[in-house]
Amino acid sequence: MKRTLLHILWLLFCTLSVAGCDLDMESLEDSMDPEDGGPVAVVFHLDGDMPEFDDPGAMFGPPGPTQQRLLRLLKKASRDLLVQEIVIHVHALPTGWARAAEIADGISKAAKHKPVTCLLESADNLTYWMAARACPRILAAPAGGVDLIGLSMETVYLREMLDALGIEADMMSVGRYKNAAENLLRNDMSPDAREASQSLLDDLSFFFIADIAKGRKLDKKKVKDLVDGGPYTAAAAKKKGLVDDISTLAALMHALGAKYEGGVVTDYGRTPPKEMDLAELLKLFSGDTSSPADDEPRIAIIPVIGTINSGIDQGGFPGSSEAVYDITLIENLMAAGDDEAVKAVVLRIDSPGGSALASDNIWEAVSALARKKPVVASMGDVAASGGYYIASAAEVIFAQETTITGSIGVVGGKIVIANGLSRIGIHRDGVETAERAGMMSPMRPFTDDERKDVLASMQHIYQLFVRRVAQGRDLKKEDVLAVAEGRVWSGKQAKEHHLVDRFGGLSDAIDQATRWCS
Repeated sequence: MKRTLLHILWLLFCTLSVAGCDLDMESLEDSMDPEDGGPVAVVFHLDGDMPEFDDPGAMFGPPGPTQQRLLRLLKKASRDLLVQEIVIHVHALPTGWARAAEIADGISKAAKHKPVTCLLESADNLTYWMAARACPRILAAPAGGVDLIGLSMETVYLREMLDALGIEADMMSVGRYKNAAENLLRNDMSPDAREASQSLLDDLSFFFIADIAKGRKLDKKKVKDLVDGGPYTAAAAKKKGLVDDISTLAALMHALGAKYEGGVVTDYGRTPPKEMDLAELLKLFSGDTSSPADDEPRIAIIPVIGTINSGIDQGGFPGSSEAVYDITLIENLMAAGDDEAVKAVVLRIDSPGGSALASDNIWEAVSALARKKPVVASMGDVAASGGYYIASAAEVIFAQETTITGSIGVVGGKIVIANGLSRIGIHRDGVETAERAGMMSPMRPFTDDERKDVLASMQHIYQLFVRRVAQGRDLKKEDVLAVAEGRVWSGKQAKEHHLVDRFGGLSDAIDQATRWCS
């Protein structure tokens, strides 16, 4: 099959070379060691956007901050003889609960080898939970605090506003708990949505309380009381035992600079822009992606990140647009299957779903790949609806206990704007060649017969979804139906219902794939 240069590049950039399938994550980075060679403290900054993977398009400049790069550098720094101490400076944690757990696990592993301190500027629930779970020592900025106030979940309901504007949401769903369109149809939460949301939130809250209690060596009841009494200033947080001390970043860096001969390194592992000569550029843009190491055994890591769509990724480099396109992803999956050097594939899925057709196309491609070589799915913050659809074709599924997954259901319909437009003098008229030629027009609602047929089509998709999950997970259809209905589960709940296999992050999924290689 002929593939474009960008598709081949994406596969190569998302493939980690493994000598004899012994994956050495540290070998992927060339750190910038201090020039004077003296002992140092290293400061990592968490602030703002942090995608999971490097943008393969950024080939002419230093790599930006990504989650996987952070984890690799944490591991490298923890084994570096020159690094005496590690500081994690957290201004904002731009992730969800599952990715935050992976970052926490990386920090915890580093703390087994080197002293680790987390300095929090102003910590919300997620940031503090990550720090408490991972950091032996926590500092709070004097002008900041700890906003430990407990978890909540709310939705903005638009039905009354749409009615006032003359707009109708002609939406349907298959699955008792499939409430993605509920905010357009109601002015409040339905009993089913409330039941599912409360169950999910209670499960997340259990880990929230338990991990803080364990990390801070506090009684769970005391932590619950502290959550009920938050938020806290830095001084109050110290008094309550939520943090160990108070310090500005400047004061901490001055102290570390005086303590270590090599001072403080804030750009650990950062490489200078890569220089490419004319010959390399011509080779790159001619489509010649051959490499002397092309025949070395390796594991392919293929991201499935963002909403799922039909078509080809036009964003420059596949995967860089935070969206999934079925044709592009299928080509990458086929390339991994055809590459004899690729011994196993890890799908990193962080997607709330999207097109049912595209999801089914990708499911088929993953199933075909899994018949050739081992496929492991690693779930990030969210792998729900179409995201779970794709994951179900893998041989083993890893998730964090706080991953949001499931949502095996279907929602569809259209927004009708005719009445709203007529109020401002805009009207519809036209001609049609068939009775239902205009059924998808936003200028009229479905007729009863049309709505019945649309719902029947959605029910067909739902039954196909259920069959795909049953086949991929080796479950009875009845067992899948019992946990489907569009309900969203935490990773812990999903494992109890056999929707996922093991708890762990991307590194655990890679370890599993590596074991299969050996």
